[in-house]
Amino acid sequence: VIFVGSQRSSDRPSSDAATNLLGVVSTAAHAPFAEVVLGMHETTSDTSIVFHWGTKARKLHTSTRYAFQSVNTEPLARYVDGKVEMIAESYRKRGEGELELMDSFESKVALIKFHPGFQPSTIDWYVDDGYKGVILEGTGLGHVSTGLYDALRRAVKEGVVLGMAPQCVWGRIDMDVYSTGRELQEIGVEPLGDMLAETAFVKLRWALANSDDIEEAMELMRRNIAGEYSDRTLYTGRFG
Repeated sequence: VIFVGSQRSSDRPSSDAATNLLGVVSTAAHAPFAEVVLGMHETTSDTSIVFHWGTKARKLHTSTRYAFQSVNTEPLARYVDGKVEMIAESYRKRGEGELELMDSFESKVALIKFHPGFQPSTIDWYVDDGYKGVILEGTGLGHVSTGLYDALRRAVKEGVVLGMAPQCVWGRIDMDVYSTGRELQEIGVEPLGDMLAETAFVKLRWALANSDDIEEAMELMRRNIAGEYSDRTLYTGRFG
């Protein structure tokens, strides 16, 4: 599955729509991979289309042609001079396997960015409204203020799954470095490595809808299903 789009509409002389579409259609027909990816311009020119893993793609600019980038990993492939060039060494290859569709999603999941002045009552509201899961975007290596501890304890007691994802675009959280992170883990907040917050939000919705209990949902969250986790966070130089 290849998603495609354009940064500039087809009625503009500088539109990237046709170039993106032609490159993506050709790649979908001939590429060796069986992955969910996004195909967009690699640079400002029309010379190449790059394919980002769906779980690792992020829009990092409002208007430039190469606004979408792969975060914490290299792209999967590129289309240049009418051919597909693989960048990644490891990927799912096309085969004869039968597709199993697990398309259920839990609607009562929230994505919450921690910020100065964040009130515990915000967490309480989601618990009272029957939410099943919350992804917290924490600061730095995965932190929120200690003033939220009681609200988070109550959420866990009520059966709410709590995951921690980074606010930063690049890098990964590590909740073993500082005492706050260790205390949050003791409360029941699950560290999610270098998974993008948006990816974690979608995955938790999926995990809760395709599991029988909290333990099974957490096992799905910890499992690297579609490249959402990186074993090592690569320094690619694309930040700053």
